[in-house]
Amino acid sequence: MAKVLLISCNITQEPYPVYPLGMSMVAEAVREHGHEVHEWDINVQGKDAPSIQAVIRQVQPHYVGLSLRNVDSANYNKPDAYITEYKNVVAAIRQVTTAPIILGGSAYTIFPDLILKELGADHGVAGEGEKAFCSLLDQLETDPDSAYPIYYNNPALSGSEFSTSKRNELLTDFYLKNGGMLNVQTKRGCPHRCAYCSYPLLEGKKYRLRPPVEVAHEFEELTQKYHADYIAITDSVFNDAGEHYLRIAEELVRRQISTPWMCFLRPDDFQKDQVDLLVRAGLKAVEWGSDCATDTTLQAMHKDFTWNQVVHSNNLFAQHGVSNAHFIIFGGPGETEATLDQGLINLQSLTHCVIFAGIGVRIFPGTAVHRWALEEGKITPDQNLLPPIYYFSDKVDRAVMHDKILASFARRMDRI
Repeated sequence: MAKVLLISCNITQEPYPVYPLGMSMVAEAVREHGHEVHEWDINVQGKDAPSIQAVIRQVQPHYVGLSLRNVDSANYNKPDAYITEYKNVVAAIRQVTTAPIILGGSAYTIFPDLILKELGADHGVAGEGEKAFCSLLDQLETDPDSAYPIYYNNPALSGSEFSTSKRNELLTDFYLKNGGMLNVQTKRGCPHRCAYCSYPLLEGKKYRLRPPVEVAHEFEELTQKYHADYIAITDSVFNDAGEHYLRIAEELVRRQISTPWMCFLRPDDFQKDQVDLLVRAGLKAVEWGSDCATDTTLQAMHKDFTWNQVVHSNNLFAQHGVSNAHFIIFGGPGETEATLDQGLINLQSLTHCVIFAGIGVRIFPGTAVHRWALEEGKITPDQNLLPPIYYFSDKVDRAVMHDKILASFARRMDRI
């Protein structure tokens, strides 16, 4: 049996601090594999070198795993990069132990080779880590010289293989007090083609659905054992064409689970009875993956819905008392002066919601935006994308766009 220290390196608390669910899932899988696991969250327990070194001296781990959630803020107006913070964590660890350092998490999975080299770690797990991390530990325990630098999640886990209702109680207390919620994942994978998005790379292009009974059980556990009074469903998109999300809602209603929750939804032709069901199941708020404000830019961004569907979804959910938020990206593929103006008009008429707007599309490898940036000469094939680089349409002036958005949003508390 090995001693493993897992460290969540996420430092961002915007728009709210988020419980490190991925680390908990891997921690439980490693425990079930027969190892002793300790968890440390730098957001909660400290990111300074003395704090990290103190827990290492206390635990004396054989292996240290770092969970890297975000590469940067993906915000052109506030481009915070986190790689330096991660390097500081690695440096602090190296000063007090020779234990192999293993990287993982969504940020690492996007840039596995680059980040492994940049941080000077020993190994990495790209993709979901429950099985791959355990396989790497097996190899390190038996024949460390033959262990590959990077392990991949192959094959992908089924929907019943990546659930856990167990949480770290110290961390749950922090996130309930400071973020107001705990989180649940009901599926992995995404079949949609959004031009900027890395989720298909991270989780695959096909849904892997957890049984509704297991999801409802996790809701109950979080409420009864950890006293969660609000839950966030973390799926990139909760609603799906096969209506699995409605089966989950039905199970929550059947078991009379009343804990309020929020989720991310894709605009669609929702029916009143569907929204009725979601509200009876506890839905209180939706963050919509609208992303663009005109049909032209929606199509350019490979969004498979229309602006009318955005308006319909927003209004129907608002009529049911559900809070709505939309995140809009201006200046991306297909943006022109005309679409900018029309988009701002469309947003002015969208009521009963909060709108968060940004400009520019963060370029991540393997996405359509990355391919277009190469074709248009905005980046080179060998360009390092670890420092944040943004795609902007050549058909709209960046400064003019910024000023028009500020003018349109002025004096409105619901426009950010």
